[in-house]
Amino acid sequence: MTHVFFVPGMFGTTIEYVLRTFSQEYDSINRVILPDGSMHSYNKELHIFQEDMLTNLKKIQHNSITTPIYPFKTLHLPEILDYHNPYLGENSRSILMYANNLRSAELNVLFQYHKVCIGLDQGLDIFCDSNSHNITQWNPAYKHWKEMQTWELREWFSLFYVEWIQEWIQSQYQVPEDFLKIINTDLLYDTEPTLIKIINHCGLTLDGDLSSFVTKWQRAQQYIVDEFGLLDLIVDSTINQKEFSWQPTHVIAEAIVQQRLRTHRYEIRCNELDIFPTDAKTLYNLLEKC
Repeated sequence: MTHVFFVPGMFGTTIEYVLRTFSQEYDSINRVILPDGSMHSYNKELHIFQEDMLTNLKKIQHNSITTPIYPFKTLHLPEILDYHNPYLGENSRSILMYANNLRSAELNVLFQYHKVCIGLDQGLDIFCDSNSHNITQWNPAYKHWKEMQTWELREWFSLFYVEWIQEWIQSQYQVPEDFLKIINTDLLYDTEPTLIKIINHCGLTLDGDLSSFVTKWQRAQQYIVDEFGLLDLIVDSTINQKEFSWQPTHVIAEAIVQQRLRTHRYEIRCNELDIFPTDAKTLYNLLEKC
């Protein structure tokens, strides 16, 4: 058996579930895909997501699966790797999940929103809590991002998230050569071959009906993929003044729309715009060329 060191910016629970359930070397786990598309019906063995959990590294065994996220609120990937390196031996197989461009990183933001913020009921802290140092630009009296009005929160997130998610893009250059590097969209769209590549890299033997699981899993992710496509339609229809309307989304999706409009040199007159438009004409009439 090997120790699997999987560093996920995304899809960590799914990968650990697959390694345990669809290999001969581990005992199969009977868990379901939840309505939000996640595998959070399963609790990962050594899932480390904040600095005070690093003491759990002493629990690593030759057949452990360790899944530290990146970044922590207080640590970036190179520092996280430094903590783990003493526990990685010849029997360790290392994997990194990363985003290869801004769009795939934005897609991961939507997955985290639906599966962590909503699915695990953690709210927006995973996005906002470590970035609350600049909220006073909206109101000097603010002490926490939760005090912001919806339009302020949307604009604030649209301004800082591009820099923040660069960590998922730059990580591919921050790991040693022995890491298997997997793009998040490869797992999402080319799921079965990507999972088999991971299983083989870990020195495990494929076992069980992986194809059936993949079909169900991909179907469960589709609502987020569809939402991602919707954001493209909103931006394109608005800029080109096409007739288009949509159902209300959420503040994170709206912030991505606002940022994408900004890349086309349009700013939204967003002051007091707590309720985001749901048709292209209304949104276009709020734009200013910059």
